[in-house]
Amino acid sequence: MKLLPRRILFGALAGGLALFGAMALAEVVLRALPPQPVPGALFYQDASRAETDYAAAKAAGLIEAVPQSPRPRERFAPGAHFYICYRNQDAMRKPWLDEQGCVEVQINRWGLRERDDDALGPQKPPGQQRIVCIGDSFTFGWGIPAEQNWVRMLEDALRKDLGDVRTINCGAAGAIVPDEYWWGLRDRFGAFQPDAVLVTLCLNDLIPSSGLCLALPPRQPTGFRLLDGLYGLTQRGPLDLDPAVDWSSLLLQLPEEQGLASGLLDGDKPVAAMWASGGTQDALQRMQDWCKQRNVRFLVCLWPFLQGLSPGAAYPFRGLHERVAAFCAGAGIPFLDLLPSLQGHHDEELWVTPADYHPNPQAQRLALPAIEAFVRQHGR
Repeated sequence: MKLLPRRILFGALAGGLALFGAMALAEVVLRALPPQPVPGALFYQDASRAETDYAAAKAAGLIEAVPQSPRPRERFAPGAHFYICYRNQDAMRKPWLDEQGCVEVQINRWGLRERDDDALGPQKPPGQQRIVCIGDSFTFGWGIPAEQNWVRMLEDALRKDLGDVRTINCGAAGAIVPDEYWWGLRDRFGAFQPDAVLVTLCLNDLIPSSGLCLALPPRQPTGFRLLDGLYGLTQRGPLDLDPAVDWSSLLLQLPEEQGLASGLLDGDKPVAAMWASGGTQDALQRMQDWCKQRNVRFLVCLWPFLQGLSPGAAYPFRGLHERVAAFCAGAGIPFLDLLPSLQGHHDEELWVTPADYHPNPQAQRLALPAIEAFVRQHGR
């Protein structure tokens, strides 16, 4: 066996030592750097622009118990004025946020994120047509200006040729799951004399999920920041769910105890209101009956999770969309699925921030044409 020349061996050894030294130096530098927060972590400011939190806001009267709600629930109080804010705005450069990384929120005298205008109150002016929009934070317009939310943009689009059409934003007004939408319509939102009721569902209304997405458990760190970073470049991210798994069926069948233990369930989204329990179907049928009795159009719209939408990605919850569509077809409820409007767009380009997966103004603009066409199709 012929031995390698000594100079080649020395060269390989020197190269290996240099690589090891560079990696060791990189690890030392990474450990010396402070952990970087995810850009876009949420916080709040009061009307004076002082940072506040839930307890302080409640003590200041910005949050109150929801009247006439069978389930204990709180809402932003009538007249509340505050700011939804995100840290590290300079790193994000989101044009819809102000120089402090915030969006202003004003709640009107009726407890809605809506204009405080008599023309939008319970006494409907003659000749005005109203669409009462009910849903959670996707309807409220979380993290974006009210003018860039689909509810207000729908009104602007319809008024171009249909005269005095108004949308009333009842999103996240103390009702954030489908049975609460029904109670809200019956006891509060119906007072605005709608000509149409548009209920928006989100998938976290229907299945246990960790907020506005479903994420894989975080990978355990190796103890070396450099190695963790390299793994992060090559492995599936926490929002990239295995396309071979039927996530819709898996989550619909998830036992309540397991959902609570895993953190996929919490008190805000009770199992009794979700799809598998029949709570959503019952609520939709009750709202449909309420509308039929009053000659009011009843429409349902479904937003997807903003994950798995990027080009070439596998969207993991299509089966749930199909279940909702089939139910609405059987019940005679006009139904719009917004998945086709958003699929093919990079997920991160649709988020309010990297830490907040609510739809940003671009996502709102992508959804608007389908919503407008849907409302026009099912007009009188």
